[in-house]
Amino acid sequence: MSTFALTKHPALVIAPGASAQTGQHVTNTTGPECRVLLVCDPVLVSLGLAENVRNSIVEAGHSVALFDDLQSDPKEASVDAATKMAFDMQANCVVGLGGGSALDTSKVVAVLAHSGEGCAAYRLAEKQLPFRKTGLIALPTTAGTGSETTGTSIISQADGVKNWFWGPPLKPDMALMDPDLTVGLPKFWTFYTGLDALVHSIESRTNRFRFDENDALAEQGIIQAANHLRAAVEQPDSIEARTGMMLAAAYGGLAIGNTGCAVAHNIGHALGSLAQVPHGRAVSVALAQTMEWAIDGNRSAFDRVGQLLGGRDAADVEDK
Repeated sequence: MSTFALTKHPALVIAPGASAQTGQHVTNTTGPECRVLLVCDPVLVSLGLAENVRNSIVEAGHSVALFDDLQSDPKEASVDAATKMAFDMQANCVVGLGGGSALDTSKVVAVLAHSGEGCAAYRLAEKQLPFRKTGLIALPTTAGTGSETTGTSIISQADGVKNWFWGPPLKPDMALMDPDLTVGLPKFWTFYTGLDALVHSIESRTNRFRFDENDALAEQGIIQAANHLRAAVEQPDSIEARTGMMLAAAYGGLAIGNTGCAVAHNIGHALGSLAQVPHGRAVSVALAQTMEWAIDGNRSAFDRVGQLLGGRDAADVEDK
């Protein structure tokens, strides 16, 4: 009998319009009359989406402050500024709203909010993250990184070098997934964030740390992406397709939380740091270029991925 460990999963809520219930979920997660820091992408403020979430929090009886001084690759200075705001207001809940950058920032802020520490000391797990005492709810507006379900964040130094932060305290209490929030995402970003989600699940299903009990999560991620990515790009108003891709991202995040990624993400992060290639594009190109080599490491697993994607298995491809 094999031994394994499945990490703790956030509570998962997925439904059109679910973001309108953010305040109630704050109450259910952290308690009444919370002091909430809302961390979000600045574009969401201009679109009015941040205000809708803020109103939900206020209507539930909580006080809320907004932090939106973010950029696409969050810098340590921004994370530290948000952490100081959370510390000064004695926040007992952090809500992250946005893509991977906003969610990654909110997760680190929630962990450090109680102490007000800067994040640099925790780069690459050089120092163990403290136990999180602050509630954490993630509302993704893209379907790709899976940050809403993972215990990792990627934060850049001032010179642009990206560092991983990881540990159980970074995993949100709840992933609150509202497909309505992703409808306005441009086709380019829908496609490449969706590929990121797919690559997560493929790498989890095929890497050397895979195990049977986790394969179900990775396979669901692959199935959801295979069934819905094309429709999400070609029919951007399709709530069914958007919901499917949010599930693909969530399952992919849960899967890599148990196994990690593989060489495509290793190369992809280097491409992002050195050449500013968008992450989803970088990891999908890297997977395509390394798959023939990687197949030799786990042929049966890649056979299964090919079948799930509706194609041939590795042996059939090799014979042609």
